[in-house]
Amino acid sequence: SPLPAGEARAGPAAPSAGREGGRRKRTTFSKAQLELLVRAFEKEPYPGIALREQLSGLTDIPESRIQ
Repeated sequence: SPLPAGEARAGPAAPSAGREGGRRKRTTFSKAQLELLVRAFEKEPYPGIALREQLSGLTDIPESRIQ
């Protein structure tokens, strides 16, 4: 059945359109980064935005990758 004017049909998600295979590259951590992240996780398993930004600055890992 045709769609009414102005309505779009659901399709593939736009963010994956530019990435090959629809996946982002796996993040690799140095030993020092991993040790710092593990210690932080042991103290606070669910870090808030402030802690994630602080860890991002200390590890040079994008805040969006610290979860």
